[in-house]
Amino acid sequence: MEFFENGSKTKEGKISVLNLYGTWREMGRQYGALMADELADIYKNAVCDVLLTDETKKANGTETAEKLFANYPYRFKQILVGMSETSGLGLSELKLVNAMEVIASVLLYKHQMCSGIAAWGDYAESSLVYGRNYDYLTWFKKFADDLVVSVFHPADLSLASATVGYAGEIYAANGMNEKGIFIELNNGFPSGGALWYDSRIPAVVKLFEFLFDCESLDEIEAAFQTTRANFAYIAGVADTQTARCFEWPTFDVKRRITRSRPGLTVLTNHFTEFSWGLPRPEDSSFYMTRSRRQNLLNLAKHFKGTINEKVMMNIMDTRYENLGATTDMTLYQIVAVPEKSAIWIKLPQYQEWTYIDLGRLFSGRKE
Repeated sequence: MEFFENGSKTKEGKISVLNLYGTWREMGRQYGALMADELADIYKNAVCDVLLTDETKKANGTETAEKLFANYPYRFKQILVGMSETSGLGLSELKLVNAMEVIASVLLYKHQMCSGIAAWGDYAESSLVYGRNYDYLTWFKKFADDLVVSVFHPADLSLASATVGYAGEIYAANGMNEKGIFIELNNGFPSGGALWYDSRIPAVVKLFEFLFDCESLDEIEAAFQTTRANFAYIAGVADTQTARCFEWPTFDVKRRITRSRPGLTVLTNHFTEFSWGLPRPEDSSFYMTRSRRQNLLNLAKHFKGTINEKVMMNIMDTRYENLGATTDMTLYQIVAVPEKSAIWIKLPQYQEWTYIDLGRLFSGRKE
C-alpha cells in the first residue's frame, strides 16, 4: 500500500484502488501523487503518441480539452488543480489526459458503445445485480495497467463515491456511492444523433455530481429531469432493489417504461422507450446494438430466477459470436451488487474478475 497525505493506493492486479480524503483540492493532490506513473503513461502513450500526432490534431485536441474543463463545476476543477501540484504534469497536460476519450471521439469520430443489464425481482436469485461492458477503441487495451477505482471522501460531507475509469479521468461513466446508488452510461448516438453541445456541463461530469449529491433513485430521477445532456446517452441507474433506465438525448430525457419484463432492463445503444416513436436502427448500426440487446435479453430469460453475481459474470463473459454482448472492443467489465456495496471488474485478456469491496472503502470516512 502506498500513502500520500491522507490518501492511499493499493493494487488489485493491474487495477489501482485509490482512497482519497479531504477538500477537493486535497483529494486531487493525493490522486496526482499516487497515480503519477499512470498519468504520465496516459499522457505520453495515448495523448501525445496516438491522438495529438500533428499540429492540427494538437490544436483541435487542446481546444476540446479546454472546452471540457471550462464547464466543470469549481469543486471538480479543484481536483485537477490539486493533481497538477503533485503529479509531475501541468494543468494543461492533465486537461488533455482528462479529455482523452472525448478527444478520441472528436478527432477519430469513434464513439463508445457499451452494454448494460440489470436483474432483480423474479430474474435475480436474491439481490439486484448489474452487469456492464465498457466498449471502445481496441488500442485502449494497452492501458489496462492504468485502470483505477477512485473513492472520494469529500470533506464537505458530500456522499462518498467511487468511479471506475482510466487514470486522470475526473468524471463518472461508471460509479457507485455510499448509499448503494450505481450508475453507468452508454452512448445513444444511433437514436439521439450526433449533436454535441460544448456550452453544457458534460453528462459524464453531471453523473459524477449526481453520485455525490443523490441518495435515492427518486433524487437521481429529479436530477436527470432537470439536466440537459451535451450529447445523446442512455444511462442505467440502480439501488439495492430496482433499476431504472434514462434515454437522454440533447433535447429531452425519458425514463424507459418496462411493461413486459418486470425485474429486467437491458441497455445497448439505441432507445427502446416506445413514446419516442422511433424505428429500430439497422442491426449493422453501431456494432450490432439490436442483436447485442436481444442476446442479453435471451440470456436473462435463460437464467431467470438464478441471476447472482456469478451468473452475471457468466453472462458478461459470453461473446457476441456465442450469442452474448462482449466483443473485441470490450475494454473492461463491471458486475455490481449495490446491496453489498460490491463490484467485480474484469479486463478481458489481461485480468479475470476481481472483487473490490467498496463498502469497506466507504466506511473509512475521516472527519
